[in-house]
Amino acid sequence: MSPALAAFLRPSSFALKFAFKGVLAMSLALYAAFYFDLDRPYWALISAAFLQIRPMSGMVVEKGICQIAGTVAGVGVAVVIMGLFAQAPELALGSVTLWIGLCIYGASLTHNNLSYGCVMGAVACMIIVVLTSSAPGNFFSVALARLSELSLGALCAVLVSALVWPIRVRDHLGQLADTAVNATFRYMALAFSDPSQDDLSAEQRHAEENRERQAMLEQMMTGLGALNNLEIDAHSARYEGPQGKGRIRGVHLLTRRSMRLYATLKALHQLRHPEFFLRHHATGVDGESEHHNAIDDDGQDDQLARPAVQQPERFSQPTQDLMQRLGSAFQSMADNQGIGQARATLKELRGECLRISRGQRNLSALEARLLYSLREVLGHALVMLQAREVINHPGRHQLRQPSLSWHRDHGRAATNALRAMLIFGTTSIFWLATAWDNGAVAMLLGTLFSGIFASRDDPAPIIPMVLKGLLFAVPSVLLFGNVLLSQAQHFVPFILIFSVPLFIGLMGSVVPVLAGICLPFVVFNILLVMPDNGMTFDVAYTLNRSLAAGIGLIVTILGFRLIPVPGAGWDKRQLIQTTASDIRELAERPAQQVDSWFGGRMGDRLLRLARHEQSRQQEQESRQGGADSPATADEPQGMPLMSLGLTGMDIGRGIGFVRRELGENMSRPVQRALQSLILALAEDFERCSQGKRPRRLEKAGRRFSQTIAEQDAMSRHKQALLAGWLERVQLTLESDALRQNA
Repeated sequence: MSPALAAFLRPSSFALKFAFKGVLAMSLALYAAFYFDLDRPYWALISAAFLQIRPMSGMVVEKGICQIAGTVAGVGVAVVIMGLFAQAPELALGSVTLWIGLCIYGASLTHNNLSYGCVMGAVACMIIVVLTSSAPGNFFSVALARLSELSLGALCAVLVSALVWPIRVRDHLGQLADTAVNATFRYMALAFSDPSQDDLSAEQRHAEENRERQAMLEQMMTGLGALNNLEIDAHSARYEGPQGKGRIRGVHLLTRRSMRLYATLKALHQLRHPEFFLRHHATGVDGESEHHNAIDDDGQDDQLARPAVQQPERFSQPTQDLMQRLGSAFQSMADNQGIGQARATLKELRGECLRISRGQRNLSALEARLLYSLREVLGHALVMLQAREVINHPGRHQLRQPSLSWHRDHGRAATNALRAMLIFGTTSIFWLATAWDNGAVAMLLGTLFSGIFASRDDPAPIIPMVLKGLLFAVPSVLLFGNVLLSQAQHFVPFILIFSVPLFIGLMGSVVPVLAGICLPFVVFNILLVMPDNGMTFDVAYTLNRSLAAGIGLIVTILGFRLIPVPGAGWDKRQLIQTTASDIRELAERPAQQVDSWFGGRMGDRLLRLARHEQSRQQEQESRQGGADSPATADEPQGMPLMSLGLTGMDIGRGIGFVRRELGENMSRPVQRALQSLILALAEDFERCSQGKRPRRLEKAGRRFSQTIAEQDAMSRHKQALLAGWLERVQLTLESDALRQNA
């Protein structure tokens, strides 16, 4: 049975409970709106419906607060607009257009329910100005009614969410934390897997590398996605008791350490698996270098591959054996090994790292840095386990973790704002030109959906699903709203009849493939029926409103077609440029803020790059499907987009290490050398994203190391670690440059 049929013929218990809670909240809101004789009770109904989309108690409370706050802000702006342009509807609508653009711009820059509050600010202002443009004297009564109706719906949704089969944010955060930790540990197990494949043929080795690459990408996507959702949803935990703030701090700690770990692991995995990244580029079949080199600015080919330097045999046998043990240990931890046993294993492995680094006198700078990074990885893993405990049991631990600074894509936000203004401007011109009463419905839907979809990576395929929801809602409204409801004389039979399509829609919305159709189906059933004290059961009026809703959706679809979401190429360039800009800014930031500021901004970027990487892999696989096997064997391997993001994260982590070791009171020569090194890292990072070899890092690194030694600013051991990190970054940038040319 298909998932669509199973959603309605064999619904899960969760789907039934979700639908029942949603219908109960909407029924309670409608009854209260009728009881208080509000002008438009269906707005209370819509308010309760939107708040039930994610029915966790803390989230409903937070979303309700943001909805009310956004409505109050929209009402305030509407007061100003109508006070200035009550007699000039064209100027009033122009002012509303600017306000909508500002609200959608703000919604695009936020990551939690604040985005919904911004959308509600735009919708509330638009509704009040449009409804009172022909009768300015009713302005204050209409504004008060809208605020009362939306607040009433929010209150009913909060009560039902908290009292009927409550779902807690804390349980949701615990599940996300488990997913993030287990996915990260599986990624670590793959990163430390045995690179020896001497007994395999070239074709088998190629297939094995493909499987490992895809498995690593899937685990990274799972881990990053869970971390991203944790940071977005964690703020709602503050509304579920005094321990909510402890859970939020635990989430910040888990995210920060996970990001550090991913960046370090990428570099370690690349050092241990050079053939995994430089296959078909570093060496040919006969061992000779092939002509896949980056092009420098002067047009000359620069040899990037260093297969002899990057061979795993460069590391001693005890170090290789230790990394093999790490792979097995992390796989066991990902398979739900006990917390106590996992901590004991991690501490034992950290001690083994320390013994190897101290027991061998002839360690190279690269291997010394490798062992130090292994201790960092194990330390991050220990802290991740502690953070997961804090999220589940915050009362047992006391943490002080600052919040993360998220990446803000102002270019994408401006694009979304311009599109929303275009959509509203088009529908408002249509409304003024036709003087059609139901034209306001088109304006409402255009504003609402252009704001809701503002944070989506690619909303264009979703909006046609909303149109399908409207098409399914029209016959439902004609049957339930015009035929059956006309026979109901009291509230009880009225709500029983009206709840049938709402219950069916909510039940189907639990299935992801149906959510884009079922949720709009519920909303359109409410908007087209418009239950109130003076409702009419007129088929022509229903079809009239349906036509207006369709026009609003079609204009929205055209708006997303004319001003689409920036593609992967544009997004990649923006992410690389902002990452390089942030690397430069690390020289000015206080040392104690470097990790939280840079790591927080890189989290969102890594998730976006991972999504682009996944799309690129799917496109590559679809192209390979019709190709011959020899052609597919020559396809370039690796994860170029994710590799760039992780390299940027690793550079930021290394700069943070140097800043902490040097402190704030650096001598002037050290400060100048550090500034030069950071600028060189930023420039070479941008160069490698363009497929060009790094040209400034090696010289700047030597100068910085010499300055550190002359000024005696670090111990000899830390100087060796610094030299190993610089060598590792040089190798990583060269490999990334090769991969961009693939």
